[in-house]
Amino acid sequence: MRILLVGAGAVGGYFGARLVLAGEDVTFVARGAHAEAMRSRGLILRTPAGEVRTPPLRVIDLDAAQGPFDLVLVAVKWPSLADVSARLPGLLAAEGLVLPLLNGLDSEDAVAQHVGASRVIASIAYMSAGLSGPGVIETLAPTRAGLAPYRAGQEPRVEAIAALLERAGIPARRSSSYRAMLWEKMVWNAPFNAICALTGQRAGVVAERMEDLVRAGMLEVIAVARAEGAEIPLETADAMLALTRAEFPLTEPSMLQDVRAGRATEVDILQGAVVERGRRVGVDTPVLRTLATLVRGLSPREGAPPAAG
Repeated sequence: MRILLVGAGAVGGYFGARLVLAGEDVTFVARGAHAEAMRSRGLILRTPAGEVRTPPLRVIDLDAAQGPFDLVLVAVKWPSLADVSARLPGLLAAEGLVLPLLNGLDSEDAVAQHVGASRVIASIAYMSAGLSGPGVIETLAPTRAGLAPYRAGQEPRVEAIAALLERAGIPARRSSSYRAMLWEKMVWNAPFNAICALTGQRAGVVAERMEDLVRAGMLEVIAVARAEGAEIPLETADAMLALTRAEFPLTEPSMLQDVRAGRATEVDILQGAVVERGRRVGVDTPVLRTLATLVRGLSPREGAPPAAG
C-alpha cells in the first residue's frame, strides 16, 4: 500500500511514523527545518512508553507528489485544506481513500467536494502531542484514532483502515455515525482549547480549577449537536472531565500551542462553528460565544510581525 501523509506535524508525523515502523510505504509532505530533520535522521517519537525512532524518511513538497496513492492522510490546518484537497484527485489510486485528521466538523465535506464522498473515510485523532523540535514529536498520553463511514456501505473499508492502524500500534475506535463521532470530539475541543489558550494552563489544571466553566461549554456543544440530530448523551461532559483527569492532564491543546507560537488559531472551526450552528438551530451558546470573542482577541493581527522566538 502506498501512503501519502500531507502535513507531518505532531498529529500527521506521529501517524506516519507509526506506519513506517510497521513496514508501510509512506511518503511525507512537510516543510522547513522539520522536513530536513525527517529526511536526514527520521522522526523521534517521545511517548509515555519510551522513545522510538524511524529511519530517514521520504519527504517531499506536495507539488512533487506522484501518485497513485492508495491512502492519503491529511493532517494540515484548516486554512490549507482547500488547496490540498484540490490536488488529491490526481494523486489517488482508483480505489484510493482519504482520511482527514483535522479538528472541526466539516473536513470530510470539504475533501469530498474534490474527491467524491465514496473516497472519504471520516477520521479523528485522540492525542496529546506537540513538536518539541525539528523532527521530534512528544506525546503525553495514549494516542488513538476514531473512524466511521462517511457514506453507507463503507464499513468494510473502515475495518481495513482500522486494522492497518492497529498493526501500526494506533488503536482505532469504530463509530457507526461519523457526525456523532465528530461532535463528540468537539465536546472536548471547543471548551478546553479556548480555556487553555486563554489561561495558558494545561488541560488537567483547567479541569480542576475551572470545572464549572468547562462543563457549561461542553453542555452547550451537546445541546447544539443534539439539535442537529447527533445522539450525544448529556453524561458525555462528566465522562470527558474524568478522562481528562485520568489520561490527559498534561495536554496542551493545539490552540494554546498556536497562541504561544504567535500563529492564527482555529477559533472559527471550533468555538465559532458551534456558535454559528447554534444560531441556525435556535440554541443559545453564551459561554462559547464569549470564549470565541476572547480567543479572537489573542489571534495575531493580519500583517503583524511574528512573535519573537
